[in-house]
Amino acid sequence: MTNDSIVTLVGTVVTVIATGITIWQATQAKSYKNQIKSDIRKIGLSTVIDRLRRAQDEIRRLPTSMQGVPRGVRPPELIQKIREQFDHALGTLDSEGPDASVRAFLTGGQEKLNSYELSWHAGNPAAADVHELQAKVQDAVSALSTKIYQLEGKA
Repeated sequence: MTNDSIVTLVGTVVTVIATGITIWQATQAKSYKNQIKSDIRKIGLSTVIDRLRRAQDEIRRLPTSMQGVPRGVRPPELIQKIREQFDHALGTLDSEGPDASVRAFLTGGQEKLNSYELSWHAGNPAAADVHELQAKVQDAVSALSTKIYQLEGKA
């Protein structure tokens, strides 16, 4: 074996090893990229859950009769705050794909909120709308929690 052959053989072996290392690093980078995407999605979903929990607190304060309005409670302001929380949540969630079912709960909740607002302005607030609104928001929170557990590999 000549010196040229040895150098060529060593160069080829080093090139094969370097190619293997490069492929391994690319695989690791893709794995990290996917993990980062998953983490960002979990953070977004957690933020939506927090917003919806604040909306639930506001929903609980909505009066179900004109006589039962506690002092300092302004239903139009509560409705606006709830609407803002819904807008943020709907703006964060994808309209298609894995978040479509949660969006369906929230759009149903918006319909109940609008119905309640109309009944409030008519002077006869609909208690059923408040209860259904609360249930839809709770369903959305539960669905989002399940999605986070799935992303973490716990479910």
